[in-house]
Amino acid sequence: MDKKVDITYTVASKIGTIGMGSTAYNALKGIEKGKFSYQAFCRGYNPNLDLNEENLTNYSWLEYLTYPFRFLEKFLGLHINSFRFVNYLFGKIVELKLKRPKIYHTWIGISPEAIKKAKKSGAILILEGANSHPLNITKIMNKEFKNHNKTEFLIDLKKAKRDSEILESFDYIMCPSDFVYDSFINQGFKKEKLIKLPYGVDIERFSKVKKKKNKKVKFVFVGSIQLRKGISYLLEAWESLGLKNAELIIVGRVWPDAQEVVNKYRKNKSIKFTGFTKNPQEFLKGSDVFISPSLEEGSALTCYEAMASGLPLIATYNTGSVIRNGKEGFIVKAGDSKDLGEKIQKLSGDKKLIEKMGNAARKRVSKFTWINYQKNLSKIYKLLLKKNGK
Repeated sequence: MDKKVDITYTVASKIGTIGMGSTAYNALKGIEKGKFSYQAFCRGYNPNLDLNEENLTNYSWLEYLTYPFRFLEKFLGLHINSFRFVNYLFGKIVELKLKRPKIYHTWIGISPEAIKKAKKSGAILILEGANSHPLNITKIMNKEFKNHNKTEFLIDLKKAKRDSEILESFDYIMCPSDFVYDSFINQGFKKEKLIKLPYGVDIERFSKVKKKKNKKVKFVFVGSIQLRKGISYLLEAWESLGLKNAELIIVGRVWPDAQEVVNKYRKNKSIKFTGFTKNPQEFLKGSDVFISPSLEEGSALTCYEAMASGLPLIATYNTGSVIRNGKEGFIVKAGDSKDLGEKIQKLSGDKKLIEKMGNAARKRVSKFTWINYQKNLSKIYKLLLKKNGK
């Protein structure tokens, strides 16, 4: 029988990249600093990272299996969820290789059999709630897809219900924001099962710099350009204002569901689409205000990064940011282009307010560093092991 490890951490992503890869890296750093024995399953990792590679099981070759699906999507216009297929295979491998962990911490989308195996071995099951409850996602996004006549992207309600049933087997859900926390409460989860743990930011990499004053107020959006991110409401709000003293910079890769929306605004000279970048800090340094109009998120890392760069935010509650309305920026209603436009207009005409809120944002986010995240996660693991007699 395999020797037990303290923690098994599973993420169907490349550790050390952006988004979930960044969060996973910092989780593993917290595990190592807490001196836990562990194994980690991933779909790739940056070899330059200061992690113990002996504990990492890497299945980066699974990425190649997505290429035929991407070809069909790009050249035939078919909508195929290749990542669901690859994640299924990844989960089956995890199931076979899984040792007997005291804690099994995983992101959603992993094979139910792997979860059952960990549960049967007596492990404490923790789900990384990187998004809101599956039924909440389905409700929000299916409404949005229907509004844009993008029915080919509709989420299968039966699958969402199956995912919901799987979540019932978890002992705890990590909630990075109030938005995620509330979505689980609304689905009947007990407070005792929900653990609030915000994400973080590297405040040295993302720092406020003294920049030259822009002739125009620069608003910036950084992230994947898709309907879930509220991009249609941002572009609609921006064009309706017709601001002469401001410009909007959209940084990110356009997803298929938003391609038609984006094409409508490409001729607007006050909007600049830059494409994907691995170095968002360069755009943040040169901008004045950050906008995050998401309809559904967990807790967008770009919001932490923008705050660390000294930018005030205009963000929805659904974004899961740590700003307070009227202090580090403005919280607007998701899916409301009018509310969004009003806040854009307000900041476009008040550079002193931008400076004040930007300074407040930098100060507030200094409490939400990755170092603090690592320490807090380690404390949570120790508390759960002690509580459950492990």
